[in-house]
Amino acid sequence: IAYIRSLGAGAPQDAPAEQPATEIPATDVPPTEQPAAQPTAAPDAGSSTSYDPALIAEGESQFILCAACHGMDGHGVPNLGKDLVNSEFVAGLTDQELLDFIKVGRPIWDPANTTGVDMPAKGGNPAMTDDQILAVIAYIRSLGAGAPQDAPADQPATEIPATDVPPTEVPATDVPPTEQPAAQPTAAPDAGSSTSYDPALVAEGESQFILCAACHGMDGHGVPNLGKDLVNSEFVAGLTDQELLDFIKVGRPIWDPANTTGVDMPAKGGNPAMTDDQILAVIAYIRTLSAGQ
Repeated sequence: IAYIRSLGAGAPQDAPAEQPATEIPATDVPPTEQPAAQPTAAPDAGSSTSYDPALIAEGESQFILCAACHGMDGHGVPNLGKDLVNSEFVAGLTDQELLDFIKVGRPIWDPANTTGVDMPAKGGNPAMTDDQILAVIAYIRSLGAGAPQDAPADQPATEIPATDVPPTEVPATDVPPTEQPAAQPTAAPDAGSSTSYDPALVAEGESQFILCAACHGMDGHGVPNLGKDLVNSEFVAGLTDQELLDFIKVGRPIWDPANTTGVDMPAKGGNPAMTDDQILAVIAYIRTLSAGQ
């Protein structure tokens, strides 16, 4: 203090401090006003600076459930889910408020629902924990603030517009059963049969099915006002695996006369990066559900 006073008065360093200590009262900077920051909590909505990178990475892996309607990059899917990255609604809520909202969802009859599509509670996965939802929120915040390099948004929403592929490109007659090659160990020769599926393929399909679960339910029995029952579906049972693969790769837009849900089914379930092998694994999993396995 004496040295600082000497700088202000032009005095030498050995000049005494003549000002009383009362000019710097202890009440100006109380130590209690500086709590230690939590590493994984965001103090302000829309901020990602205090999120743990591991939490963001966990949220990215969980976000695949949300991607079916909101897109792999969070920018939304036409006629399904809104843009979360540039959302004033998302930015205006605290993490706790957003957690509470996601746990409830927004049904189609809610006046605040402007999409005409149900947002199911917990994204359609009743088993989702609060910690998993908070991880998803951290990931969404990171997208809104400019995602870090270890949590990139890979797929642009424009890769899955609802109007790109007319339904006539995948008629059921395009792939007759006679064109099916001899069954591989992991392929089902008949629609609805699961006896020849490799258990590892079914397990892979179950993990990939989380993308479909947002609309079709974790058990495949459908979600009201969103996706139909796949387990007891005559449509699913009537297609070969190849025909079902072709259908899923195209989806069923809302303007397709065969679409009776009034909700877009996005190509590849909303994940443009999904491979044929991953889709075939999902088909294997659906077949086992239909067979009661």
